[in-house]
Amino acid sequence: MSVMSDAPAVLATQKPENVREETGRGREIGFLILFAIFAGYTLIPLVGVGLFSVATTWFDTVLPVGYTLDHITETLNDPLFVPTVGRSIIASLATIAVSVALMTPVMFLIHVAAPRASPLVEFLSLLPFALPTIVLALSLIRTYSAPPIVLSGTPTLLILAYVVTGLPFMYRALDNSLRAIDTTTLNEASVTLGASRWTTLRRVILPNIRTGIAAGALLVFSVTFGEFTLSSFIVGDAWKTSGVWTVAIWDDQPHKTTVMVMIGFAISWIISLIILVGFSKRATVETGQR
Repeated sequence: MSVMSDAPAVLATQKPENVREETGRGREIGFLILFAIFAGYTLIPLVGVGLFSVATTWFDTVLPVGYTLDHITETLNDPLFVPTVGRSIIASLATIAVSVALMTPVMFLIHVAAPRASPLVEFLSLLPFALPTIVLALSLIRTYSAPPIVLSGTPTLLILAYVVTGLPFMYRALDNSLRAIDTTTLNEASVTLGASRWTTLRRVILPNIRTGIAAGALLVFSVTFGEFTLSSFIVGDAWKTSGVWTVAIWDDQPHKTTVMVMIGFAISWIISLIILVGFSKRATVETGQR
């Protein structure tokens, strides 16, 4: 009788576990479905652009009538391909270097010396989101077209404009990393051992926020590479970038435009992988040394 009376109790305790397992599987299936929908929504346009870049004719059919690599060959052999892509890469990498060099010390000092200024700096970092790109370009041209500083029409002004547009992304990446490592405690410990703030930043803080710097660099590169509006207004044809050239050939050579879009996407992925691998190797080496 005791065995028979204990059986329902055992079943009662096992039933909720089965229910939880089924609920967990249902959630996983739902998550996979949502992920598939999101991936399809994101990738289908890219697949369409890729198909159009190798299509011979594609107007009123579901798929292209034929495929060819001539569009890719023509784009790569175009005399403007290497110069425009090279300028875009140079401008994006220079923007990353300037943004890191300017923002990292500023964010470090805000966290350790002036935490009350953080809301003001955060507000200022969000202003580029509210400022239309055309307004920014015209304002910079107006400001730097007359002495004492004349930068209008130069790549330098374009890079500075890119720094402004990438400011929100670099700020958020650095701020999150500095908050995650408890910068104030690390700074106090370093100062107690006799290190200056510059030494603390260089040897204590930077190794611990490399992931944040990498994330900010990736976001800045994705925003600046292939950008059109600022490049068109500030430098135009005098220092033509890939974004300006891509838009210029759209009417006459739409296939080459889509090829440039795919190449830009590939370059962004390659640069992103280089940045991630570079930072991960550096962090691994430093961890091994410690």
